[in-house]
Amino acid sequence: MKHARWLIGLFVAAVLAAGVLAAAYLITPGVRRPSLAEGDILVCAEADGSLVLSWPDAGPGSVYLTELHADGQSLRQHTNEPLLEVSGVSAPFRVRVQAAASGTNLLGMVRELTSLTHLDAEVAAAELETPVLTGEPEEGAMTFSWEGGRSPVYAVCVLRGGVYLPVASSSGTGTFLRFDGGSGLAMPEHGQTLDLALRAGSPGEGYVLYGPPSAPLAVERGDLLGDDLSLTAQESEPRVYALEWSEARGSEYELREWRDGAWVTLDRPEPAEHFRYELGRLDSGSSHRYQVLTRDRAGGRLLEEEVSFYASVSPLYCTVWPIIDLDFYESAGGSQSQGRVPAGTALCVLEEDGQWFRVRYRDRYGYVDSRYCMVNLSEYTGDYCAYDVTNSYESIFKVHESPIASITGQVIPGFENMLTEEDGFLVPYLYPCAKKLLSAAQAALEDGYRLKIYEAFRPNEATRYLYDTTAAKLSDPALVYDEEETVTDPVTGWQVDLSTGCLVDPETGELLDPAELLEEPEEPPEEEVPDSAQPPEERLEDETGLREEDGDAPEAAQPQEETPAPGEAPEEGGEVEEETPDYPTYGGIMTDNGRFRLGSFLAAVTSAHNRGIALDLTLETADFAAELEMQSAIHDLSWYSAVYRNNDNADLLASYMTAAGMRGLSSEWWHFQDDETREAIGLTSYLYKGVNAGGWTRDDRGWRYRDPGGRYYRNASVTVDGKRYTLDRDGYTSQAPAE
Repeated sequence: MKHARWLIGLFVAAVLAAGVLAAAYLITPGVRRPSLAEGDILVCAEADGSLVLSWPDAGPGSVYLTELHADGQSLRQHTNEPLLEVSGVSAPFRVRVQAAASGTNLLGMVRELTSLTHLDAEVAAAELETPVLTGEPEEGAMTFSWEGGRSPVYAVCVLRGGVYLPVASSSGTGTFLRFDGGSGLAMPEHGQTLDLALRAGSPGEGYVLYGPPSAPLAVERGDLLGDDLSLTAQESEPRVYALEWSEARGSEYELREWRDGAWVTLDRPEPAEHFRYELGRLDSGSSHRYQVLTRDRAGGRLLEEEVSFYASVSPLYCTVWPIIDLDFYESAGGSQSQGRVPAGTALCVLEEDGQWFRVRYRDRYGYVDSRYCMVNLSEYTGDYCAYDVTNSYESIFKVHESPIASITGQVIPGFENMLTEEDGFLVPYLYPCAKKLLSAAQAALEDGYRLKIYEAFRPNEATRYLYDTTAAKLSDPALVYDEEETVTDPVTGWQVDLSTGCLVDPETGELLDPAELLEEPEEPPEEEVPDSAQPPEERLEDETGLREEDGDAPEAAQPQEETPAPGEAPEEGGEVEEETPDYPTYGGIMTDNGRFRLGSFLAAVTSAHNRGIALDLTLETADFAAELEMQSAIHDLSWYSAVYRNNDNADLLASYMTAAGMRGLSSEWWHFQDDETREAIGLTSYLYKGVNAGGWTRDDRGWRYRDPGGRYYRNASVTVDGKRYTLDRDGYTSQAPAE
């Protein structure tokens, strides 16, 4: 009995030991038996006769065991990818695929675990065509098509590891594939080409046999993008802009800017999902137009998108001139003065704080009252207006169609520095008035028009020169243009030198004083000749024909019944006058038989222009800069310019200006002045001399120095206020005082 119990115990121990050994053999720590997803084995025949087998992926880290039997041949091979290339084997054959994992068991032995499921197929031979693939891309997808349809199935294949593997199949002659990653294909990366091909296939039990691939079809990311570039201009801080746009169809990008009537390439960025191009700080009120276009691989243009905008308006870095001597304060608010800035001094605005401008004066920083500063309109309102200050290079003042010697075609005294060498026109205008002008300009642009400014601030020396020079000629025969547009004297028929008023001897070319050839003229009417002996307070104040204290100018009387011109027959019943050799005088053309006077057009002493509150301007079309036709030319010093003769275009101009708070003159359709601002700030002073750009100017790069003609000093040294400054090739200095 004891012996039996011993045998039983020994057997149990052996069984337990065997169990332990079996467990130690079977247990592989850290390794789980893999599983294999269901699906078909795909067999792809290559052009060289080899075969490529693929099957569903079992997940990361999986190993696959493939067994293949054909014509007495057997192949057993492990792969780390769900893919196997074999040579020398052709259908028919039998294949089995299992997922496998290996590890070390508790006995220290390497053991392989295979999936409980497997893929089996007996692949039969089939004759398969080599198709031709075409594709039509669209946003995020592609439509494929092919001819034939003789094979049971077709598969669009993608090149992976040198082999075209099926990713989408169809039983027809076309298929649609979306590149979203869900169907096995994601969008190609930037700079990556996705090579696709088509295989004809024959399905069987657990497999599909595919023939050789078609010629490849190359697809890039740009082929699968949409047509919306979404180009926008973004302002991050005052006047600091960047362009942003999205990727779109195409393989190449080009950013262009419209300059001087043509597109100029700014950048050719590399493809990306999002684009940003920094424009930096733009000029106040400047107009901009940009374009992004895409091209295909052959360089053909695909997409274009434009954005146009006006930069925001601010006085930052604009040139300003005090209209009167101004206190220079340490802080905004005017608590402690550091001295006085003389009227007419060119300053650069560094900051606007309420009604105060922060500026640099004599290497010190402080604040001046912006209400008494004229701002350069060409820098402030920018492209909201157009500018042509003709007095700075070739004055267009005339008496109707008659040029005025020493004025027409000349630079008017006081305007010598208002056309700068590098930055164009200086157009000074009192800052509070400039804000009103901006609203008028914006309203005009909304209707497709642009305000074109011919004159803003006019120095008093120019006012007096224009008045005195014209007054001295009122009784003279008005000069005329001959058929060749040459200025001639109507009495002698000789050519006239406009700069001097001298006659040009047709035989010798000598300049002759007309006073030596003509009879002494009759004394001009008292009302047409300025009485220079009168005290200033009795002289005319503005181009209204009234003294300042007389208030607003009345509208001119309606035109009276016209009288026949010399040599013209009167109405029936009248007497016929003999023709006379009289020539029209400047005074006769200007005043329309006394209804107007020189003071209606030119101030004798001071003008609203001298205070920086008046403008002479017209309208032009915004798109192609053609001036609108008015009843007379601008700066026509005659009754033809009177407001009662306004045409619709002149009335339109007046509507923009009066809506902004400006007042016009009855004698000039082009003249508007801001009397409200003048009264609000109590402005009574004016500038006699003209202004210039000479002085320090600032931008985001630093400080530069200009001479009175507006030329920047470059690669030079200059002494300013007793200090020597060195300027680099771009005109900037590193020696400016700390701000």
